[in-house]
Amino acid sequence: MYLGICLVLFSFLSWGHQTSLTPSGKELFWSNPTVPMVIKTNTSDMSSSKVQTIIQNSMNQWNLSSSAKVNSVSSSINEIRFVSNYPYGSAVLGVTELSYNSSGAIQKAIISLNDDYDFQETEGLYPTGQVFLGDVVTHELGHLFGLSHSEVLNSSMFYSSFSGQSTVAFDDKSGLRKKYDTDFGSITGYVRGGDNIGVLGVHVQAISRTTGQASGVISDENGFFSLDGLDLEDTYYLYTAPIKNANSLPGYFSNFQTDFCPASYVGSFFTGCGSEKSGKPYGLNLSYAQPSIDVGTVTINCSLRADSVYNQEKLQSSFTPITVYDYSVDQKYEKSFVGWFRNSSPSDWVNPGWFTSSNNWSKTDRLKVDLTGFNELSGTIKFLKVALVSYPFGSQLEYEMSVNMNGATISDAGREREYSETTETYQTDFSSYLQLSSNSAINNFEVNIHSRVLSSSYIAQTFPSFKQFTSDQYLPYLLVASIWELTPQGLRPLVDSGAILSDNASCLDAPFTYPVARARTISESSSSVEATAGGAACGTIDPPAGGPGGSLPLMLTGFLMALVSSSLLKYRKKFLS
Repeated sequence: MYLGICLVLFSFLSWGHQTSLTPSGKELFWSNPTVPMVIKTNTSDMSSSKVQTIIQNSMNQWNLSSSAKVNSVSSSINEIRFVSNYPYGSAVLGVTELSYNSSGAIQKAIISLNDDYDFQETEGLYPTGQVFLGDVVTHELGHLFGLSHSEVLNSSMFYSSFSGQSTVAFDDKSGLRKKYDTDFGSITGYVRGGDNIGVLGVHVQAISRTTGQASGVISDENGFFSLDGLDLEDTYYLYTAPIKNANSLPGYFSNFQTDFCPASYVGSFFTGCGSEKSGKPYGLNLSYAQPSIDVGTVTINCSLRADSVYNQEKLQSSFTPITVYDYSVDQKYEKSFVGWFRNSSPSDWVNPGWFTSSNNWSKTDRLKVDLTGFNELSGTIKFLKVALVSYPFGSQLEYEMSVNMNGATISDAGREREYSETTETYQTDFSSYLQLSSNSAINNFEVNIHSRVLSSSYIAQTFPSFKQFTSDQYLPYLLVASIWELTPQGLRPLVDSGAILSDNASCLDAPFTYPVARARTISESSSSVEATAGGAACGTIDPPAGGPGGSLPLMLTGFLMALVSSSLLKYRKKFLS
């Protein structure tokens, strides 16, 4: 009997880092979110102590994220174990089995790891496709808590395996907090287009001012979305984009629409009516005084909304600096700005072909930040933080940034793509903290940014499922300039309060939006999962013939390898030895 399939398991209202529901619509949860688990180290791949350390590190990742805990104990019905002669097939790396009662309360959890597979004991990118044990374990522990999958690129709950997945990201933390905590922030709203029609299946991301990381959900058939579990005393920018991996969506979203626009529907930032062409998205401030915000209506945009003066400068042979943040005018501690690059230039541009390959840098965006009118310079030392964010948008670019202060280059402010020795991947986002002078007259900055296409090897090491989740044509970035102060506890942002929001109800885009109902008929006989070529995908699978038994309903979610080389299987390794 097929007890768990992909389309049934994840039939829920808002998909992303959200919770899984039972086929009857009940949320999966632990009534006591302190979960005891036995760690069985029964594998010959590595020493027992090494296995224990890797799995404990994965547990610690989740335990530091919320009030929910998973603890290693000597005796429990819940366990993580290695299984030889794996009943789910050689292409499956791990399976999480959740037994639950009629209310959705989880009663038992078993994580079974494929002991016929040669797991790696050190993290990092393996060009021939091997997978670090911790990457699989951390992901499966997310399923243990009742979390589903995400389209946020760096999340541990991303459906496909990637180097660094053993580390829990902001999206994972916010998903767990939504289930088990209350003292965090939320942003809600409706994605609409056309004649005020709600849009099913829009990926909505909240991007943190502090970290640049994103938390994401997918809108329901009314366009409703709810981003929960967000850190307070932070600012967030909303970015809406099409779903990237439609094949992995539950049946609920099978009717989603993408042809809203005369041209291609692309991602865009939430900006109020009347300021669509300013290129300055709304900053949504969550605080202990205001822990939740209802933004109202967010429209689908048929084009990237960037500053018209900036757009004109992009067409010129040289870029005249433009002011993107003037404290005297804005009277805000923080401003954001949307920039962009293109993979190639139309032939009628003044400077055609200025950005064509990984060998050529683009011409430079020159953006001015004027803080000469900022006079709160007494007391604590103040800093300007300049942050560039592009990773959540899947831009296949690397960037270089330099900063001038009052015409002089700040030698330690320059930033570029960074390499992580731990994950053996690249980080395309970066930030610099620039100390303000006590003489306000010289607090006048120019930020210079140029970019080029990441080489194919860098793209593969930077983005999971990069062929599907990145773009080589639509290439925006978000520049966030904000003022911080140095306190005894460290750097702290100065936060604007009480922002007056104007939503998009009176400036709806996407003229071809039409009502779409969610799919309500879900087949219970299909259990196929399409994995990513050369990597591992996570999906629902069927129980092996004759097992596992029991009177409780059961969910099975497995990590599947699409292409498993025989050299990666232990029986092959033993044969060679």
